[in-house]
Amino acid sequence: MAEPLEPVTTTSSSLTPLHGGGIVQQSHSAAANATDVAASTTTAISVPGGTGTKSSAAAASGGNVAAIQTTITEQATGQSTQVDVDPRAQLAFYLHCISSVLDGFFGVCNGIIKDLTFGEFKRLLDYKNFRQLTEKECDKLLLLADALPPTLFINKVFFENSQKCKGRNNEFYKIEEVEQSLAIQNDVMFRGENRHVSKIMYYTPNFFKNKYYEPMRSLEHRLRAIRKGHHL
Repeated sequence: MAEPLEPVTTTSSSLTPLHGGGIVQQSHSAAANATDVAASTTTAISVPGGTGTKSSAAAASGGNVAAIQTTITEQATGQSTQVDVDPRAQLAFYLHCISSVLDGFFGVCNGIIKDLTFGEFKRLLDYKNFRQLTEKECDKLLLLADALPPTLFINKVFFENSQKCKGRNNEFYKIEEVEQSLAIQNDVMFRGENRHVSKIMYYTPNFFKNKYYEPMRSLEHRLRAIRKGHHL
C-alpha cells in the first residue's frame, strides 16, 4: 500500500520602498499534494495618504476549482480643525463626526426629535458657530447627544487606533472594498435600520472622553431639567 504524499508548501515575501515615502509588500504561498493544490498572493501598499491591499486565492481539488479576489483601499480624508472647549462645541463636533461616516444621519436625528428641521440639523452640527444656537437648539443638541452615545458606534464605524490618527485626536478614512465572488455592502444596523457607511473614523483613547463624556457631564444639570420637562 502506497504511503500518502506529504503536501509540498512554498512561501516567499518581498518588501520594496517607494519614492516619496511608503512601501510595497508582496507575499506568495502555495501548497500541493497528489490531488489538491492551493495558492494565494497578497500585495499591500502603504503610502502617507492611505493603504491598499489586494488578495487573490485559488484552490483545486478533484474536478473542482475555486478562486476569489479581494481589493481594499483605505484613504485618509480628514482635515485638521480646531474645536472650542465649550461643551456645546464639543458635542456639536461629536455629532458632526457621526454625520461624516453615517449616511442619512438627518433621518436618524429626526426620528429622535420629531420637529427637527433640516436647517436646525445643519446648525446643530456647525461646531464652529455653536454660539449662534438658540437655547431651544442647545437643548436639542443635548438630547441628540444623549440618545447617540459612542457605544452605539464603536467597532462599527468608530475604531480606536492612535497610529491611524497620525498625531491628531481622530482621522476619517474612506473605505472601498470589492470582493469579486461576493457582493459586500458597507452597511451597519442602527436603530433597527440599515445605514450605509462610506467612511470610518479612527480615534485616540481620550477622544470620546474629551468630545463626549466630559461635555455631557458638564451639561448634566441641564439634561436633568430637560428630562423633567423644563425645555423646548
